[in-house]
Amino acid sequence: MNSHEVLMAAQESLNAKGFIPYGAVKLGKRPNDIGLLFHEAVRTALGMKFDDSVYMYWEWQKLSQALNAMWIALDDSATRVIGRRTTAIATIFVESVTINEVNLLLDDVISNSSPIDFPKVIRRPTKSESAVRFAGKILGALFATLGALEETRSSGYGDLFSSLADKPRTNEELLLHLDAMCKATNPTLELQPPKSIVILRALGTAFEDTNKLRAKEDMPELSLSEFFVETEMSANWAGLSDQVVARRLDSISPEKPGASRNALEKFLAE
Repeated sequence: MNSHEVLMAAQESLNAKGFIPYGAVKLGKRPNDIGLLFHEAVRTALGMKFDDSVYMYWEWQKLSQALNAMWIALDDSATRVIGRRTTAIATIFVESVTINEVNLLLDDVISNSSPIDFPKVIRRPTKSESAVRFAGKILGALFATLGALEETRSSGYGDLFSSLADKPRTNEELLLHLDAMCKATNPTLELQPPKSIVILRALGTAFEDTNKLRAKEDMPELSLSEFFVETEMSANWAGLSDQVVARRLDSISPEKPGASRNALEKFLAE
């Protein structure tokens, strides 16, 4: 699939389902229950979940490059259509923008730009995604990949976390590192989601609450890799059973009463 095909599919969706300008969304609420934002139409055309980040797909680097190149072409078209230097986002942001104006922009970019090749995207394996924090974003990609790695390696989360505490990395650097580990484990990337998400939920709670506490103390937030480094310094993760890992994460930030607490207690009793 190339950018012209993507934009034509997005254009068809916007004309059929309705177009919502970004400026019409107030405090996260849409003006009505129908219609798509521009990026939602593009992501759907690519076979993505419309609220996903590129990081949720194994091909995120190529996908990001292709999307960036397509937006540059859209910016050039917006400049031609408006008659002055501008961006596509600015052109379609204002609440009063109509689908006719969007069609003018899309017709121009399809007619006056070279097609950009997009990779076929395959989503990272997930399980009970709505129950795991950060679903769909870069942290969601990290958690999904951690779960898939552990499901494949079966060496225990303690050893996995310890292996990632060798040096601090940004979240993007950690995702690159995890992807390399996945390719070494299974070059086809046919990995399975974890059977249980208890530890991933506990990790999300501990990581999130740790950063909230740091923010209150005017300290910079930790990346997930830095969280592993910090906790490894206080006590090694290596060799811990999954139950001990879960208890340690729960001691950092106890899971609140409810279904998640019950699931954790059941896991610890196994």
